[in-house]
Amino acid sequence: MKRNALVAVLLCLAASVLAQEEAPPKKWKETAELSYVQTSGNSKTSSISGKNLFNYDWEKAALEAAGGGLGTRNERAATAEQFNASEKVSLKLPGKNYAFQKTAWDRNRFAGIRSRFDYSLGLGRDLLDIAGDKLSLEAGGGYVFEDRLNSDNQAFGSYRGYVKYIRTLSPTANASQDFEYLGNLKHPGGYRTNAETAIVTSISTHFSLKASYVWHYVNSPAEGFKKADTMTAVSVIVNY
Repeated sequence: MKRNALVAVLLCLAASVLAQEEAPPKKWKETAELSYVQTSGNSKTSSISGKNLFNYDWEKAALEAAGGGLGTRNERAATAEQFNASEKVSLKLPGKNYAFQKTAWDRNRFAGIRSRFDYSLGLGRDLLDIAGDKLSLEAGGGYVFEDRLNSDNQAFGSYRGYVKYIRTLSPTANASQDFEYLGNLKHPGGYRTNAETAIVTSISTHFSLKASYVWHYVNSPAEGFKKADTMTAVSVIVNY
């Protein structure tokens, strides 16, 4: 009897291992990024920010949906407020090439933007994908509509260049740098640039820490607003 029970247990374990080996790779991935800071004493402020990124991978296409927000308040009123959402569909082409369609929306009234919609199409290529190093490049064009504070609304054709580099530092850490240039076909001086420098390190299977520096530059901002905005943050990332 004991021998039969032992054989049954071993068969169950073997079946479980085989099932795990035969299970198809997960097609979706979701990442949430959260941070909260509160100060008291001489300065009383609170800041909260959150981002969520969802990816789904088909055989010949991929979906990326993202959303996020940031808010900062002092004792009297809000001093910063940003919201954004986007979707991107990529079609895989021969080799390391792909085509994409992207729609993005953002709101940042403290930078003079009540609402901005950005529609674009383009091509991308994975220029480098080897152990420890990844480099991707995208280029395309589209149309932008901006509802501005203290200024006339803007609507114009646009062009876009984007590059991202990821360097693996160790089995649990990587560094990344991306840069985006958004040109204005109607007014050449109305370009924008975005950049992010980040280091991410895993602390467990589902949790990571991220330190980042983000730089946004608008060459022709709404009247009364500055050209550059920066943000330095340390965040907790939850991976599903």
